[in-house]
Amino acid sequence: MEDNRIKFNIFSFVSKFARSLIEIFISLYLFKNGFSIEFILVFYLLENLFAFLLSYIFVIIGEKYKYSIIMYIGIASFFALQLILNNVINSISYIFLISFIYSMYRRGYWVARRFYITNVIPKKDSSESFSIVLLLSQISSIISGYLGAILLDNFSILLLTIISSVLLFLSVIPLIGIKYKSTNTKIELIKNIKKYDKRNYLAFSLFELDNLLEFIFPIYIAMYVQNSYVMAGSINATSNIAMLLFIFIYGKVIKRKNYFVLSSVLFIIMCLIKLFLYNYFIVVIYFFEGIVKLMQNQSVNKIYFENRNDMDLTHYNLIYQLLESVIRGAVVLPLLFMNDIRIMIIFVLIIISIELFIYSKMKKNKDLC
Repeated sequence: MEDNRIKFNIFSFVSKFARSLIEIFISLYLFKNGFSIEFILVFYLLENLFAFLLSYIFVIIGEKYKYSIIMYIGIASFFALQLILNNVINSISYIFLISFIYSMYRRGYWVARRFYITNVIPKKDSSESFSIVLLLSQISSIISGYLGAILLDNFSILLLTIISSVLLFLSVIPLIGIKYKSTNTKIELIKNIKKYDKRNYLAFSLFELDNLLEFIFPIYIAMYVQNSYVMAGSINATSNIAMLLFIFIYGKVIKRKNYFVLSSVLFIIMCLIKLFLYNYFIVVIYFFEGIVKLMQNQSVNKIYFENRNDMDLTHYNLIYQLLESVIRGAVVLPLLFMNDIRIMIIFVLIIISIELFIYSKMKKNKDLC
């Protein structure tokens, strides 16, 4: 088990580095290449609609054959996505195409990744293991995010395509040595949905809306703060440095208590503050938000891994994937009818606040708060 965790941590570090070179700039890249906010939201909506279908298909393939096949599909799609981004065409058909390819990459990568991680991370007391995974992820993201920004501002996306694709391909080599038992589980989705703790539904959907804001905010910053990849890279690096500094402490604290509600409230406050800051003052807020996001990430992971009830990992993984795509798509849809990005952000924050209130009222175990 320990050997498997080491191999997974190596994979986590290299793959995070490769993906962060370009993925954190996707929405900003489209915006800087002439796409309207509405088109970018359509891209995000379509990506999640495709994700809903692909998650189910990929889990079936993974169960019947091997999850490594799904990972290879994701990596191949990542390379295809980079090539397509090298030739931007401002049209709805182009948005449709990159949405599908992006979803193939994301679902292939994450369906396989979550399968591997649920096999190498212990169910009880996942804090220490996740601290290591997060630590490696933050280190790689600090370096690659800023490097990607510099390359995009001063060179071309082609160079990033070559570097990121090669690194992501190499990252899967450690996964080949991970030993796991093939389950070949029969998919019975409706039956297993009923086993799922409703509090977990709310916690995960709330967390996914936070990630939706991370997709929208780079465009807001480009419009109202500074329109450059370096600014986006600086924000990403600052946030991850804060996570890195705090992870040593929080990885131990979370063993005793989960701060999901507290961190979610603080995240809402941080997002509201960002709407009133300009220039590099916003970077300061992102530093503190990095700490808050770490608390929230680790809290969600603790809920995910230590409150599985009697569900098998296959259905647990699949339901999370489906829930992620449904909640993101459902909230993005009304955003298409709003003509101001600030209103969009406030709308998402209101939805998060409502879900958070309901979740806090439903909790039965105070350790989940």
